[in-house]
Amino acid sequence: MTTQELPALPVLDAEMDRLEETLRRVVTIGDGFMDEIATHLIDAGGKRLRPSLTIAAAALNGNPASEQTLLGGVSVELVHLASLYHDDVMDEATRRRNVPSVNARWGNLLAVVAGDFLLARSAEIAASLGSEVAGVVAATLARLCEGQIAEVRDGYRIDRTEESYFASIADKTASLMATACRIGGLTSGVDARQLKALTTYGECLGMVFQIRDDVLDIVATEDELGKTPGRDLAEGIYTLPVQRALADPNVGGELRGLLGRPLSPEEVDTARRLVASSPAIRASAEVAQHYASAAVDAAMLLGDGPVQKALTQLSMGMLEDLERSARAYAS
Repeated sequence: MTTQELPALPVLDAEMDRLEETLRRVVTIGDGFMDEIATHLIDAGGKRLRPSLTIAAAALNGNPASEQTLLGGVSVELVHLASLYHDDVMDEATRRRNVPSVNARWGNLLAVVAGDFLLARSAEIAASLGSEVAGVVAATLARLCEGQIAEVRDGYRIDRTEESYFASIADKTASLMATACRIGGLTSGVDARQLKALTTYGECLGMVFQIRDDVLDIVATEDELGKTPGRDLAEGIYTLPVQRALADPNVGGELRGLLGRPLSPEEVDTARRLVASSPAIRASAEVAQHYASAAVDAAMLLGDGPVQKALTQLSMGMLEDLERSARAYAS
């Protein structure tokens, strides 16, 4: 079972090259030790989905990416990278993007401080782009923290509600994708109607993305994920597929007997098999379909050009990848 490449956004290679150069430049201060830590996950690669959304949104009216748009994409990506540094500390993760995590290599203290450094650079860049962009980034940081706190509060709670789950992923994941799209619109001067549609699209896409990620955490392998699968189960974070499996009369009882406490690696594997063998994966895909359809509806308000078509294909591509992965695991 393998996950597939998602449909590409209309972003030029030259624009991505400029983005990568800028990412490294803004976090490099000339101290070899600090620079190595700050660029560790940048060098590990990644799809750069969020800054790609920023650049694509700015191209809505046919304009090439400006320096302001590229800096906006960098600001968003730095927030995302900082969240990975902090998440890996909280999860005691050892791998990220198929390389040792920052905390595993340099320890928790340096990982936290380095993540804070990336956030500071993001805020500095956002401030240089004007008060509206700075305000959007600041509000997003607050939502990220709210989502994380809510998730920790509900740790190991078998009775965690789906309402709590959706609120948490909206803050933790969807908010930053909405911001990525919104900053692209702000830096390119789209009209108010387009700006609202871009923001709605990003929020809905983020929901699809996180539900897909939560399903893959159940059914994918470590090589496919670039990190250890089942980590949420091990840490007591019960996501939508787990919640739906708990409600299933066939596996819910056995699964309930496992959860509510830290799990050994063998118990994590057992819990993953139980969730994957239930209708929970299909049910989660159906929920993702709702958000994918909402993303398409928002994209349709952006006109009939290449950007609108690419945004539509991306949201549906995420959904199709989720469904493909579930089918491959079941077979």
